[in-house]
Amino acid sequence: MFDAAVPSLKFITARRFQPEVEHSMEGSEEFEPFSRPPAEPSGPRGLAESAAVVALGRGPGEPRPAGEAPAEGADRPLRLLLVEDDPEEADLTRRLLLRTQRARYEVDRVGTAEEGLRRLAEGTYDVCLADLYLPGRDGLAFLRTLRARDVRVPVVLYSGYAEEEVESLAIDLGAADFLDKEELDTARLDRCLRFAIARSRDLARLDRLAQYDELTGLANRALFRDRLDKALAAARRHRSLVAVVLLDLNGFKAVNDRLGHAAGDTLLRAVGERLRAALRETDTVARLGGDEFAVVVEDLRRAEDAAIVGRKLLDAVAPSFTLDGEAVSITASLGVALYPRDGETAEQLVERADAAMYRAKREGGNLCRFHDSALDREIARGPVLAAELRAAIAADELALLFQPQVTLAPGPVGLATILRWDHPRLGRVEAEDFRALAERAGLMEELTDWLVRAACTQARRWVSQGFGPLHLAVPIYSRRQLAWSGLAERVEEQCRLHGIPPAALELEIEERLLLEELLAGGAAFESLRRSRVRIAVARFGAGPTSLMVLRDAPVHTLKLARELIHDTPRDEHRTLFVSSIVELARTLKLRLVAEGIEDKAQLRMLRRAGCDAVQAIISCPPLPERDATAWL
Repeated sequence: MFDAAVPSLKFITARRFQPEVEHSMEGSEEFEPFSRPPAEPSGPRGLAESAAVVALGRGPGEPRPAGEAPAEGADRPLRLLLVEDDPEEADLTRRLLLRTQRARYEVDRVGTAEEGLRRLAEGTYDVCLADLYLPGRDGLAFLRTLRARDVRVPVVLYSGYAEEEVESLAIDLGAADFLDKEELDTARLDRCLRFAIARSRDLARLDRLAQYDELTGLANRALFRDRLDKALAAARRHRSLVAVVLLDLNGFKAVNDRLGHAAGDTLLRAVGERLRAALRETDTVARLGGDEFAVVVEDLRRAEDAAIVGRKLLDAVAPSFTLDGEAVSITASLGVALYPRDGETAEQLVERADAAMYRAKREGGNLCRFHDSALDREIARGPVLAAELRAAIAADELALLFQPQVTLAPGPVGLATILRWDHPRLGRVEAEDFRALAERAGLMEELTDWLVRAACTQARRWVSQGFGPLHLAVPIYSRRQLAWSGLAERVEEQCRLHGIPPAALELEIEERLLLEELLAGGAAFESLRRSRVRIAVARFGAGPTSLMVLRDAPVHTLKLARELIHDTPRDEHRTLFVSSIVELARTLKLRLVAEGIEDKAQLRMLRRAGCDAVQAIISCPPLPERDATAWL
């Protein structure tokens, strides 16, 4: 094991262990390396060559000495890997550990550095004690390999001979300490090992604080970026796909405001646990801050695989959470960007996943949307479009289309208003493509004001032409519009100025927005109720549904989401479910409109069930004013 310049190992060990050797050889001509000293009360115990359990510790009730590194778990033995090629030297080291009174050590011994590397990679050891001079690979090379493989078990090197520069280099390479075999005794070895473990755990805690979110235990933004960079490097080598998923919770702020920050923190932790459980161990889930999470999904072969992951994440968030004994439901909006299709760098992928996520939110939430080239243009033209939209609102350059609601039962005629922007350069821009832009640019109040004024103007025109009574539905796109303190007053004022009853106007609000407002206290409902403006619940049943909305909000109309109508009447269960909602609406004296009718069979089913009206392309597409007037 040593060259000629190194003193004999037998000479070193004879000096180091002379008292113990003499004691254990009493009455025997041959030294028995695995015999316990007679002074120990537990008697002889055989220790296997590959694994020895050193079980002497503190007595019952004896306090832990100050400075001792506590084992994880009450009195769990400290697992030590001894990398030593000389059996006699290994046995003598074990005997030192037998005598410690401060900790129990469970020792596994291997004879080569390669075997030591393999064992440490398993991650089951608290500390490693390794000889500096090992066959095939010395202790310094051993340390270099551990560092390269990111194995973070503390390693103490020991040797019977080493120069100072070797010891210094060992410390630089990550050794927790360096011990001289000639000066080694039980107290020194035990203290060194325990402090190596304690320091390693302290560093691990600091490392965790730097890389993990304290609230959820998920990766933080820094670790997310590091994992994403590594995933992209691996994908370049293996020509695989990487998906970056950004996830934002819908309805979290309302829960936080209503139940308090402690409940909000509990909800975030529960969401994190569900997301982690929905993914593979090789995938990374991170909390970026607030109610925004991020996921890195590696080694994908098809874009469809990312869609499957997105569905799993949505399904993970969908079931209700119990907070303070109350069932609370939220949803998520997901945006996905794929390497290399959507970007080559981490920055590009995060930016494009973020844009896709906001598109999912604009489309109603509880959706997963992928990045596409149209979003690239949206990102680049955002500031310019915001200025152009402000000018278009001021110049009255927006337009309304009208989709008739075909009546199936006697009652007022209804039309849904659909906002359009005929951009001089981009052509027709749909409302869903620019409403998020309006929200980011702070134009929601101006946009709402324009919508209400334009709808009242058109309603007055039709009333004066003899068409009536009618309901004209005006879309409310965001909770910011709903929570606008002047909304009810502005609607009332415009109705008065145009000489139409407030009941002629219907604010069409998605169910999720009403639920968010309800959870936040429902202040907007009171002013709307006083104003006598009608409220229609749009996309009822598309996401988590709460009957509290029907109980507490001043609702007049229910609009069944196309997701509820799909597959009726072929699916008997869905058909019964829709019939039950129709019956509920009739009991509550609510007008019921069904969206997204696909065929005449669905139309007949809804008429038989008692639905009041349908709004769908099959019955009538959105029409400009002239064609809508002709339809009336």
